[in-house]
Amino acid sequence: MGLYPLKFTPIYKEKIWGGRSLERLFGRRLPPGAKVGESWNLADLAEGASAVSNGPLEGTTLTELTAREGANLLGAARPLDNGRFPLLLKLLDANDILSLQVHPDERAAAEIPGAALKTECWTILESRGGFIYKGVCPGVTAEQFRHAIETDTVEQYVRRIECRDGDFHYLPAGLVHAIGPGLVVAEVQTPSDTTYRVTDWGRGREIHVERSMQCIRFELTGDEPPGAAGETLLVTPYFTVARRIARAGSPAVLPPGRCIAVMLLNGEAEIIHSGQDEAIVPAGAGDTVLFPAELQFADLNPRRDCTYLEITLPEGA
Repeated sequence: MGLYPLKFTPIYKEKIWGGRSLERLFGRRLPPGAKVGESWNLADLAEGASAVSNGPLEGTTLTELTAREGANLLGAARPLDNGRFPLLLKLLDANDILSLQVHPDERAAAEIPGAALKTECWTILESRGGFIYKGVCPGVTAEQFRHAIETDTVEQYVRRIECRDGDFHYLPAGLVHAIGPGLVVAEVQTPSDTTYRVTDWGRGREIHVERSMQCIRFELTGDEPPGAAGETLLVTPYFTVARRIARAGSPAVLPPGRCIAVMLLNGEAEIIHSGQDEAIVPAGAGDTVLFPAELQFADLNPRRDCTYLEITLPEGA
């Protein structure tokens, strides 16, 4: 069976800091009464694997597709060592502040049983007076920061940044961070759910002092350059992110022969493609579409002006 642009059923994660903004902004049908903090739009983890929601492959998981289709799906990119798809794409709704947290880099992940590297970036879709914490203040030592965790004063030692709609932030593994209340975020990350809480602002959940101190890289300031320019926002060894604008009546052509994920941030479009089924795939704000590498062409034809993230994988890695 030939591949085509794939949409997936969102996996919703209820969080104590979550809300209902995905319902308001994107018309999502959320679980009744749930505080939804995360929508996993494209995921291949043990904690949740996305299932195709369109066309003849409906119900097939991303795990199954990656194993079965190989290079037809990924092109010259490679799955993870465990055979899973090498991206995790989310929408986050922070109705309250998230824990101040840190994720392991490759070195820490190798040292901690069961841990997996987690590097990510955020695009702010809506800021209702929101802010983030991003990085330890310059000059703060590990000893000072450990004492701050133990005395519940870490807020004094991290950088607070006010956020506006459209802001972009790179959060490499090892950087302390938190999303503040009033933000809706599109998140691109390596496929890992390994998180260590530095503080949870008195809400009573477990704090991971030793693991946090093992993972924090105090040389990271939060000002690390993303290694990109123009429409390309970020280049990492794990993924590249570009922000594109497509105007109504002017189709955007996606590069052929590569596995590409598109997160539509606003607008509405039809996708015309060379796949064997569904010559046109509709997409709206909040949707994520995965374009298999075997497609000979795929055009994103905006019915209204669109802004979207184009996420590509490194080839041969």
